[in-house]
This record gives sequence, C-alpha cells and structure tokens, in this order.
Amino acid sequence: MNALTSRQRKVVYALGILVLLVPIIYLGAPLSSRVQPGVRSEVSGGVLARMRHEYELGESTLGDIDPTSAAANLVLLGLRGLAATVLHQNAIVQQERKEWGKLKTTVESILKLQPHYVEVWKFQGWNLAFNVSREWDRVDDRFYWVKEGLKFLKKGSQRNRTSTALLHNTGDFTGRKIGTADESHFFRRFFISDPDKKFGGGADPAINPEGKDNYLVARDFFLAANELDEIYPITGMTRDIFRKSPVQALFDYAFAVSREGKFEEAEQAWADAYREWTEVFGREIFEGPDGVTFMYNSTPEDLQVMAEENRVSLDVQRRVWDHRVKMINYNFWKLLSQCERDPVTVAARKAIYEGKQAYAEGEISDSEDQDGLHISPAQEKFEEGMAKTAEMFERYPDVASMDEKILDALVAVIYWQEINKHNGREPSGDHPLADFVDEHGRYHSQAMTEFLREVR
Repeated sequence: MNALTSRQRKVVYALGILVLLVPIIYLGAPLSSRVQPGVRSEVSGGVLARMRHEYELGESTLGDIDPTSAAANLVLLGLRGLAATVLHQNAIVQQERKEWGKLKTTVESILKLQPHYVEVWKFQGWNLAFNVSREWDRVDDRFYWVKEGLKFLKKGSQRNRTSTALLHNTGDFTGRKIGTADESHFFRRFFISDPDKKFGGGADPAINPEGKDNYLVARDFFLAANELDEIYPITGMTRDIFRKSPVQALFDYAFAVSREGKFEEAEQAWADAYREWTEVFGREIFEGPDGVTFMYNSTPEDLQVMAEENRVSLDVQRRVWDHRVKMINYNFWKLLSQCERDPVTVAARKAIYEGKQAYAEGEISDSEDQDGLHISPAQEKFEEGMAKTAEMFERYPDVASMDEKILDALVAVIYWQEINKHNGREPSGDHPLADFVDEHGRYHSQAMTEFLREVR
C-alpha cells in the first residue's frame, strides 16, 4: 500500500466503499410499498426491512403516539418503558373516572409502545371484558365491552404470531367469558345474533365471521394454538392440559346445547367429543417424568409396548400412565361422554327441559274432570325427568358426584316442590331423588339461587 501514490490509494478506498455499499443496501434498504386499487400491495426493500415487516418487529407505530402527551416526550428521550408505565397509570385513572373513550385510546397507545409484550395484551383484554363491562347496566352494553376485550386479544394474537399462549388464551376467553358469565344466556345469543343493528341481526364479523357457537369458535382458536405448539412449544402450563383444550371445548358445547334443549345437536356433539377424547387426544403421545412416554387411551398391550420402547419396567410405565390419567380425570370424561349419549340420560334431560318450558308457560295447575284429578303438564314432566335422572345415577354412580349433575337434579326437585305448593300440596319426601337430595343438602342454597335465576 505504501508503494501506491496518494491518488491510487483514494481510488482503492472509493472502490472499497462502493463494494461495501452493495451488501448494506441489499440488507438494510428501507421498506417501501406500492398500492394499486383492487390489487394487493407489493412490499419491497432490504432483507432486514422485509423480515421486520414479515415478523412485525418494526417500530413504525411509535409515530402514532399522541405527540402532545407526556408519553411521547418520554419516547423521544428513549424512555419507552417509563412511557408505557405512565400510560398504564393513565388507563387506571380513566377507568376509575369512567372515561371510556379516553381509556380505549390510551390502551391503543400502550400497544403501539409494547406490541410484542404478550402480558399487556392478556391483561388489557381481560380488563376490558371483565372489569369495564361490569360497569354498565344494560346487557348489550356489557356485551359491547366483552367484544372489545375479545377483539383486543385477537389483534394481539395476530401481532404476536409466535405466541402460542396468547392464541390459546383467546380461545379460553371466547369460551369461558361468553359461555359461563352470569349473562351467558344473552351473551351466547348475542355472539351469533348481535344486538347492534348495523350487523343486521347477524354476528359481529370481527369476532365471529362464520356465525358459529362461541364454544366452536373457541375450539378453532385451540386447534390453531395446538398447530402452533408444534413449531413454538407452549411454556408455563402442563402440555397435556393445553393439548386437550379443543376437545374440552366440544364438551362445553355439548353441555350448553343440552341445557338449551337442542337435543339432536347435543347428541352429535357428545359423540364427536367421545371420539376425539378417545381416538385423537387419547392416542397422542405425551412425556411423563424421566422422559417416559405414554398415551392416555392405552390398553394393557399398549402399556407393554411403550414400556419396552421406554426401556422401563411395566410397573414404572403403568405408574406414570396412571398418575397422569388421574391428573386430568381422563376416565371420568370418557365415562361422562358415554353417559350423556345414553338414551336414559337423553330422556331425563328432555323431560326436565320440557317441564321447565311448561312451567314458564304457566302450565302448573292441576285439572279435574269426570275421570278425576290430573296433575299439571309441568309436574308430569318433572316427575318423569326425576325418575330418569335417578335411573341414570344408578347406571353411572361416578357421574352423580359431578357438581353440574347435582345442581341439575336439585333444581328439578325445587321446580317439582314449587308446583306442588302452587296446587296446595305440601311436597312429600317420597320421590325418586329423595335420598339424593338428603345426601347433597349443602348444595341446596346454590340450587335455589339457580332456580330463582331461571324463573326471573
């Protein structure tokens, strides 16, 4: 190099700069897009810019923060974490003051600062649906904020496509909040037929584009989460519990439509749930302690084969399998899905449902003619349902310990007792569920609360 003249060295340096500019431009060129009407926009730019766009790791949303806010000043100083904290505090104050418009805007600003902080999405989605919604009196207003929470979580799962937990959380939220809230009777209906007139009596496409039952939409999220689990394994929860969520949503759906009197749908749902519980989830391979693999729906022959594959004794294999089977109540759910498809169970549910319908329509008074006294249609149905329920409990004694089954039976008895009182008779203890009622007296107040909720 020393042999080169000053002019030659400058030429070499210039050529070096030009050579280095080629990979820099290739890798780091800024992103640009071309939008044409009716045509999907084309994105071009350097490799790194395209990757940031593909994985949504860019920081372009920082410019959307209100430039007059204190948070924007902190962002300009490089204090993004502190800015997010300020916005969180603002959101709490706005929620206490019931400044809903400002709260929504603040939450959106938080996400522009922390778009990939999963806990923010989870907390604020839960907050909107559970805390903000209960501040409203009208059920349709509450449903609006429940939807906002769900939309929030959906957006979060779309922005964080590698977050298996957030996708699963969205499914859990869709099933649990819509299906088990105190207003679930309305929420489930609103989920399919939104009260907002702009949707024309259909579902809000932002949360239910296909107009399906909330539990079936939850199942779709769970299935997507299970697919993502194959690429980005779930952390922070037992994998077995995580993987069974799709079929658990089927169980929940079957319960819901059974209680709503949709018996044909319920029969098919229980059959689907049983098949998936035994043939899909039940045959999936999981890993127990010390790397011992197993399947939940294992025959003695399966246990022997897997013991050989795991190079452990049959006793060790059976002990690992038995422990995990008990952990998730695998055999109970298998038995329950068999029970729910039994004609006796179907007849019991149908009779009690028809009894409640007759009660709601005022068909609770006895009648008398030349043939004598005839009990009311409602009482007749409840007595049929109570007898079938008692028969079901004899066939499936393990199912009789389930809280929902206990409450269903006790509520039916309360209806029967109230009908007797209406007709001037003191309810006797001589009925098919008398011993069952005595055994589960601690559930009586809860059953009475459920009865009063139903007859309101």
